[in-house]
Amino acid sequence: MLPPLNLYNTLTHSKEAFIPRNPDQIWMYSCGPTVYSTPSIGNYRAFFTADLIRNTLANLYDYPVKSIMNITDVWHLTSDGDTWEDKLEKWAKKDWITAREVASKYEKQFLDGLAQLNIDKFDVMPRATDHISQQQVIVQALIDKWYTYIIDWDGIYMDTSRVEDYGELMWPNYKKRLENLNAGERVNFTWKKNATDFALWKFSPDDKVWEKRQMERDFPPYGMWFPGRHIECSAMSSEYLGQHFDIHHGWADHITIHHPNEIAQSESAFDIHHPDRRVRYRLHNEFLQVNGGKMSKSLWNVYTLSDLEDKGFSPLDLRFFFFMAHYRTQQNFTREALKQAQTTRNNIQKKLSNYSYPLDQHIDRSSPLFIALTNSLADDLNTPKMLSTLNSSLSNLDQSTLSTIYRFEKNILKVWLFDSISLLWQNDIPQSIIDLANQRLAAKKDKNFALADQIRTQIWEQGFTITDTPDWFEITLD
Repeated sequence: MLPPLNLYNTLTHSKEAFIPRNPDQIWMYSCGPTVYSTPSIGNYRAFFTADLIRNTLANLYDYPVKSIMNITDVWHLTSDGDTWEDKLEKWAKKDWITAREVASKYEKQFLDGLAQLNIDKFDVMPRATDHISQQQVIVQALIDKWYTYIIDWDGIYMDTSRVEDYGELMWPNYKKRLENLNAGERVNFTWKKNATDFALWKFSPDDKVWEKRQMERDFPPYGMWFPGRHIECSAMSSEYLGQHFDIHHGWADHITIHHPNEIAQSESAFDIHHPDRRVRYRLHNEFLQVNGGKMSKSLWNVYTLSDLEDKGFSPLDLRFFFFMAHYRTQQNFTREALKQAQTTRNNIQKKLSNYSYPLDQHIDRSSPLFIALTNSLADDLNTPKMLSTLNSSLSNLDQSTLSTIYRFEKNILKVWLFDSISLLWQNDIPQSIIDLANQRLAAKKDKNFALADQIRTQIWEQGFTITDTPDWFEITLD
């Protein structure tokens, strides 16, 4: 029996046993990319974490998971406030193309990067621009329930003073933190009622043509508007997962602004109040640093997958590197650290290629290695401990151990540890035939080719065919 899966819930600031609303269908939403530039390796740490959560639930605990990751292709500002320049508009001007062309170009780069990192597409990957009407419905619901006010020349704002326990995700002492919040920390709120109020929908300026957004929409009776940066998550998650779901994942910086705002607008619009929650578990991954500091375009230290490949690294070296740190800790990226990950991954591949044990298709869930690896992931996805356990097992490989490693590789790790090895599955192949095949392999290594040919004939006479591969062999029924 598998151990309980314990996850750190930012909402309660504690590890909790994962108890789904419905074990027959786990619903998970993960905040996706803003497609305005080439994704950095720091961006991909978040998508790797979402993949790890999904794979653990689906491939280890056998839950049927419906996973959603949004694509923000409209209205994302260059700051966390409700002013400043739209990133998509900024890059459209820079590249002399439309905002839609910017979004399409970098969405493709994002998806290509997922494939290179062996991260499967999520079940639904909705675009914000395809869900404007759903956003309008939620904004209108908030207007009807008196959670909003209008700044005439600016837009519709959420009145956070009317939201019970606004900002609780920022525990501990979140109320004191909000009381001490000053304008410079959040955004200039001269025209706002409260420093924490945020834009749900922004007016299109009538008299400044050059400031109009290319992706504006009509919102009768209010005219041409464009959505605020938080409303899209509420709209798309409710569209595909309903008003209640199990897991919402995002970056650590979402804890202070984006997710408190998403909680406020969603639970207010859908009339969800304590003790019921719209989302049971909120998980957040920490950032990737570079040489001990922040990764930032302004510091010229942002790396992409292409940058790593130019330096001789595979995207799967980066995937293995991500496993080496716990998702809730900041991970420091250096060339030396990535080289260590590459070397460790290559060494594991070499060790595995020295063995020719047949793999059992049905994993033994009572084996000590399976239990140890599972216990690591059950403890809030402790991947460093999982890697340590896996490395320790390589010193004493047998058929059961090799089969367990293979299953974790295919379902969790996905870094091609067995890529150079031709695998022999033990289906209806008698042990006597497997023993003969191993004897033949040994004879070939000793350059005793006459004996190898003799054994091949013995295998054929018993109704089986053995086929040589670069590193091993395959056996099939005639």
